[in-house]
Amino acid sequence: MANPRPVLETSLRAKITHYMLQQQIIELVYRDSSGQVQVVHSRIRDLFTRPGGDFVALDKGVLLAVDHILIIDGHNLNGY
Repeated sequence: MANPRPVLETSLRAKITHYMLQQQIIELVYRDSSGQVQVVHSRIRDLFTRPGGDFVALDKGVLLAVDHILIIDGHNLNGY
């Protein structure tokens, strides 16, 4: 059985929700499934939980696992 992803911290959920409600284009730095660091400029359209963890939906249907996001708009997420 695979280890479940950790529950999203309330303060991180609040920060992501804030960006989602602003609907401004932000910079997200994340690690993709092959371990490579990627940078995308997009709006956060939704934040939701599915089996396996929490995800954000970006413009153009892109889905990112929250635990793969390293930096949102210059804010390092290592503290969450």
